[in-house]
Amino acid sequence: MERTWKRRNYFIKKDLQGKYIFSFFLFVITGSIIFTLIFSLLSADTLSVVYENNKLHIGKTPLILLRELLSAHWIFIIAGGFAVVILSMFLTHRLAGPIYRFERSFEEMIKGNFAFQIRLRAKDEGKELAEKINELITVIASDVREMRHITHEMDRKLSEAYVAVKQSGTDKETIVDLEIASDLNRRMHDILQKFSIKDDK
Repeated sequence: MERTWKRRNYFIKKDLQGKYIFSFFLFVITGSIIFTLIFSLLSADTLSVVYENNKLHIGKTPLILLRELLSAHWIFIIAGGFAVVILSMFLTHRLAGPIYRFERSFEEMIKGNFAFQIRLRAKDEGKELAEKINELITVIASDVREMRHITHEMDRKLSEAYVAVKQSGTDKETIVDLEIASDLNRRMHDILQKFSIKDDK
């Protein structure tokens, strides 16, 4: 099957990626706050001396550090948060891309198309699942191929039996049974023709 969908951007499944990016961002922020609180508790009984703009400041270490971080390093905090968002976007892309591919593959399978294999990029997650789905596609395609062959053979045998029965003058009930069997076989053949497998391409 010629692939009809292409992943051109990093926001493939916006809901999923947005949820994970936000969760990852919250995790980093929460971790930073917890680290700051633990450090503040451990250094609560200490004093720090800061020389700034020709002035000497003495104060409790946690408050001094917090003030310095917010006043002098806010640009690094914003840049770090932005970097976390970008990094998590790239990481979620490796998860969201395969999920998108699986969904599109299942849509094709629901339509009866089994003439394709799922191929993921080298760094994508879900390779084991893709292999299992590809195995399933191969098994179904093989079964459809075999059933088609069986229906062709049954059609041939039923036609031969119908001619032989008619020539021998057997009762009409047998002829009716053969016609019913032939009709059922045709219906099975029509159902199987709805499936696309690699031999069809």
